[in-house]
Amino acid sequence: MIATPGPDTESRHRAPGSAILLGAAATAIGAAGTAFATGDLTAAIAASAVGVAVTLLMSFIGWTNTKASTIGAQQDALTGLLNRIGLLEHLEDVLASSQRANTTTAVFFCDLDRFKVINDSMGHDVGDELLRAVGERIARVVRTTDQVARFGGDEFVVVCDGLMEPRIASTIASQILNAFEKPIPLSGGGLVVVPSIGIATSSDAHRRTASELLRDSDAAMYRAKRSRSGFAVFDDEQRRTVMARLDVERSLRDGLENGELRVYYQPIVNQESHLSGLEALVRWNRPGMGVISPGGFLGVAEEAGLMASIGEYVLREACAQAALWNHRLGTASSVHMGVNVAEPQLVDASFPARVEEVLEWAGLPGEQLMLEITEDLMLGHLDDSFRVLHELKELGVRLAIDDFGTGRSSLSYIKQLDMVDILKIDKSFVDDIATRAVDLQIIEAIASLAHAVGLRVIAEGVETNEQRKRLCELGIENMQGFLFARPSTASELERILGIPSGAAAVDDRSDSDQLERIAEAVGEEKPEEKLWTPTKPSALADGNAEPGPRGTPLPQRA
Repeated sequence: MIATPGPDTESRHRAPGSAILLGAAATAIGAAGTAFATGDLTAAIAASAVGVAVTLLMSFIGWTNTKASTIGAQQDALTGLLNRIGLLEHLEDVLASSQRANTTTAVFFCDLDRFKVINDSMGHDVGDELLRAVGERIARVVRTTDQVARFGGDEFVVVCDGLMEPRIASTIASQILNAFEKPIPLSGGGLVVVPSIGIATSSDAHRRTASELLRDSDAAMYRAKRSRSGFAVFDDEQRRTVMARLDVERSLRDGLENGELRVYYQPIVNQESHLSGLEALVRWNRPGMGVISPGGFLGVAEEAGLMASIGEYVLREACAQAALWNHRLGTASSVHMGVNVAEPQLVDASFPARVEEVLEWAGLPGEQLMLEITEDLMLGHLDDSFRVLHELKELGVRLAIDDFGTGRSSLSYIKQLDMVDILKIDKSFVDDIATRAVDLQIIEAIASLAHAVGLRVIAEGVETNEQRKRLCELGIENMQGFLFARPSTASELERILGIPSGAAAVDDRSDSDQLERIAEAVGEEKPEEKLWTPTKPSALADGNAEPGPRGTPLPQRA
């Protein structure tokens, strides 16, 4: 039997020196008691003094250990500067002192431009060396009373208190920028880095806490980075922007919980304008504001870490809707569904398993799902996502590169990604295809090379018959855009395409439970207990076409 150590055993095991001191203190106190009993007052006083001294020494050692532990928790291990925890505590103390003295505290949020490129190309060891050097260089140009902290990654924060005027902060920012004009000597050679600095001061009546100062200086830093101005001071315009974004974020979080997101569907058609697939697009039906397009909230969702949740919702909703339409139209007319992949999903090793789970839940074959990934996202995370992409292909899922032509990829490089099936040419190249020869030549080159390596092509943003004609001449197999249909709700699309609603088109009712469950998942009523009898196509369709979306040409708009 293994003995369980008691408290005394544990303390001796952790700190044997403390046990020795404890014994010394006990001996001294015992000697003092004996001396008092024998009447030797001098010896008693001496022994008591020894006991008190030893006890005080033990207390000091305990305080020192606690203090060291606290300092360690507030210190960045790489640079030796304050970390995020230590910075917040320091800033709160400084703000309290600044309010009492009626002075200004300024916070400088510094972010290194192109650090990721440096880290990826030169290695993490050089990156770490650079971060240490940056911290040292910043500390040399500010006052000894100012505090420099590493906030995280390549982000540094400087706290300057006791400023008599807020405008002094701009002078300090210029000094920090000037410190980086000369290359930083590293083991891999000299390297010039440029920080972007955002400034926020406590003189602003709207800003009273450490978190608000950090939030606003961070926002100003992004403004400086976008404008390439070196530094920027947080102002009223930015405040309105920040507060608006915070309002959107709070409402969006509530909207996710309350089921306010909606999935719209835009058809993808072949050269004969027959339906070949659909793309699922998210919308937000925000109370009091109507339906909001992705540009109005996805940027906020990305900053707030909500993209994975939104992506999961769209995936489940779109797969369920595709499976429901397949049931209504019969197995001969399969609806292929395109769904966009967010960055957190692409780098998540468990993403393929979740896709498999959704496909099984919806009863949708993997080959009927097309996952769309922007080229910058795919190539920017190629090492992290390679296994994820291969596992998705094992499920039979088709992979498409979205917005092709706007990033930094090349077809020769993409060919190395043998899991890619489809290229979607960005709308910016399609817009002027009928009037600019260079755009026509670019699309022709993309299509020719894509076909040479076995990739299919979809042209996005087709809005005129002239664009469609030119694309057909170039051999583009599929197109997508307002010429054929705008993104629509499922019910609107059913009306346009003549898809029956509310009833199944399959003879085998053994899967009726699943069908009812899926219908419920997309917000529809329980299907009626009768078979659907195919009706004539929509009045907008070609009268010679067969019923159902795969044989129904979409109307073309002038």
